[in-house]
Amino acid sequence: MMKKKLFGSILTGVLCLGLLAGCGTSGNPAEVLKERYGREVDLGTYKGIEYTQTKTEITDSNVETRLTQWVMGFGETVKKTEGTAESGDTVGIDYVGRIDGVEFESGSTKGAGTEITLGSSGYVAGFDDQIVGHKPGETFEVKVTFPENYGKEELNGKPAVFETTLNYISKMEYPELTDELVAEKTEYKTIDEYRKHLREDMEKTQAEEDKEKDIETMMTQITDTSAVKSYPEKEMKDQIAKLTSQIESTATSYGIELNQLLMMYGYTADSFQEEIRDGVESYIKRKMIVGAIAQKEDITVSKQEAEEKIRELLKASGLNDVETLNSRYGYSNDDYYYVVLEDKVLNFIYDNAVPKEASETATEETTTDSSATEAVTEAATE
Repeated sequence: MMKKKLFGSILTGVLCLGLLAGCGTSGNPAEVLKERYGREVDLGTYKGIEYTQTKTEITDSNVETRLTQWVMGFGETVKKTEGTAESGDTVGIDYVGRIDGVEFESGSTKGAGTEITLGSSGYVAGFDDQIVGHKPGETFEVKVTFPENYGKEELNGKPAVFETTLNYISKMEYPELTDELVAEKTEYKTIDEYRKHLREDMEKTQAEEDKEKDIETMMTQITDTSAVKSYPEKEMKDQIAKLTSQIESTATSYGIELNQLLMMYGYTADSFQEEIRDGVESYIKRKMIVGAIAQKEDITVSKQEAEEKIRELLKASGLNDVETLNSRYGYSNDDYYYVVLEDKVLNFIYDNAVPKEASETATEETTTDSSATEAVTEAATE
């Protein structure tokens, strides 16, 4: 079951990327979509939906965790020549390996040094353990025995002695959180000012995520209570074929056949096609509902709005021209109109919904806090 869920997530990812592609239309693509789908859907209730508003609290602990992650983003690796090596440490070493007192090929660093992480170096069993407990500057013997099936005839099963020198222990050092650090790395002058900024930013981001969650809950309700009279079979067949081809390409990139990939995730050929068809049908139903609501409420998309969406996506992707954007992601001109149209429809649904008493949900550190990488990114752009 876990494998099917995992493979289902792969399909979902491909759907999100690949199913925006339109058929190519003349005129305003949003109006064509509304006309194409508007008459084919019996809409459920989409206005005045009652919902319990999600309101996730940003705690002091969340903010302090983010602040700590930000500081950690400025950590630097320092080669320490004091202390004692422990398992898990990254260390710099030199060694000369000998069998029966004779150096052997590839058994020496030749004075160039190398770094390994003790406990996960991949060296012969027992090598790392014998470095633990030594101090930088010490030279000592590391005695190991190569496995019988090591892969080199001259080494298989042979005992060896490595004359090893521990040069340094690599440690991460972090700056102290001070007003001076904040002033140097951000546009704020004090820790308190930056802490306030972080809280406001986290609350804004969380509010957006909460809104998206509420909208998706409403959209699920609308989808469940709406009925499609007739699905566009050609569009569905085209998208099923496209998805199948993309999954086949995924298998090829792994160096295996499609049927092998399916077996890995617990699928048969029939259940695989059923999964794809269900995914395509679910997406197209949502698309049809968006078109039907837009038609009924006279929600439109201008050329200027579509072009602004293109600029937004170009900026987010780091690309310079729409041709490259279309080629890389399989988009067409229609897609930008649809993305704007869906966003407008979803906001219309939200704006016309009726919130009940808000339920506050305490945020767990693992979901609210951003990763250290995000903190580094933020620091770099401050």
